[in-house]
Amino acid sequence: MKFMNKNASSSGLVAGLRILKFRLVPVLFLGMLLAACGGGSSDSEPSATFPIQGAVAPPVSTTPSIVTSVSPTLPYPAGSEELEAYTLLNAERDRCGFGLLAKNLSLDAAAKAHADYQIINFVSSHLENASQYPEGFTGNDPDARVKAQGYADLGEVTDEFAFFTSSSPVQSKLGIGKLGIHALLNAPYHLNGLMSGYRDVGIAVRSNEDTGKGARGVLLQINAAFTKSAGPQLLGNSAVQTYPCEGATGVNRQLTNETPNPVPGRDLSTSPLGSTVYVGVREGNRLTITGAAMTHSATGVSVALRAPITSANDPYGPCQSGCFKTHQAYVVPDAPLAPNTRYTVMISGTNNSTPFSRTFSFETGS
Repeated sequence: MKFMNKNASSSGLVAGLRILKFRLVPVLFLGMLLAACGGGSSDSEPSATFPIQGAVAPPVSTTPSIVTSVSPTLPYPAGSEELEAYTLLNAERDRCGFGLLAKNLSLDAAAKAHADYQIINFVSSHLENASQYPEGFTGNDPDARVKAQGYADLGEVTDEFAFFTSSSPVQSKLGIGKLGIHALLNAPYHLNGLMSGYRDVGIAVRSNEDTGKGARGVLLQINAAFTKSAGPQLLGNSAVQTYPCEGATGVNRQLTNETPNPVPGRDLSTSPLGSTVYVGVREGNRLTITGAAMTHSATGVSVALRAPITSANDPYGPCQSGCFKTHQAYVVPDAPLAPNTRYTVMISGTNNSTPFSRTFSFETGS
């Protein structure tokens, strides 16, 4: 059973895609339906949905504000999939210099409520419709939902990420926390958000066994935000960070599904991409990529890469949200990488016209 909106039509989805550059919420809403209803995914294949992001004004200060320690209260239960997801996401952000996220009870509640809403009502969307699907409704959009759960002083952006997998007769939650994070961290339009400057995060792993009804499968729901008073985490003005970075292991070796499709028209389920390499500089800066290469670390054999994507050539840009902004870029191999294998990456470019180069190695998972 696909996880889909019961009233979605293919013609409506195509029309929605055409207005991506001009409208924010309807485009992201329809983009999710496009993934749920198509993209060549099977019932047992995990699916990453398009994150919803608001606009953040370019920062004025050049002082870095990266969080290096957090002390969450009421941590996730030991052994829970939420704890597995939270621990992995924070470890990868910390390793690669993007800063830690603090567990937030209000965002946890918002993630749980919206996950349940989607499962109960057989919908896949960042929006909720009280008149069409009243059961479990907590707010029309992510901002309304996190505020309803008590997240006060909401900053200029809240973000949602979702990973859904289904199978028959029952899909176990076991391993979904790590599986979902690794999948989202290899999906460029999710990776750019998961490495952005949020400070707080809420995570829920839910299934129809929790709700007692609805879509069969498991949904990993993530909500991320920052308060106006704290502001976003910001890299230093000259910093250039990547994900993966030196020492990263277990990196997802292939991308078989994402909405929006990073290569429009390509069926990723039959022609996957490899491991996405994200490059980020301080928000408000301008990033260019002038050179990119990847080699098999042991043999030196080159890996064929697609052309780097920046805000200048993002097929879904320019847009208010979700697509790549001026401080973000990525490169990706044109085919899956080998499992359990180390690769070396060389990236060069400019950060606000100042040249940089980075060389690092990472290891794929199984």
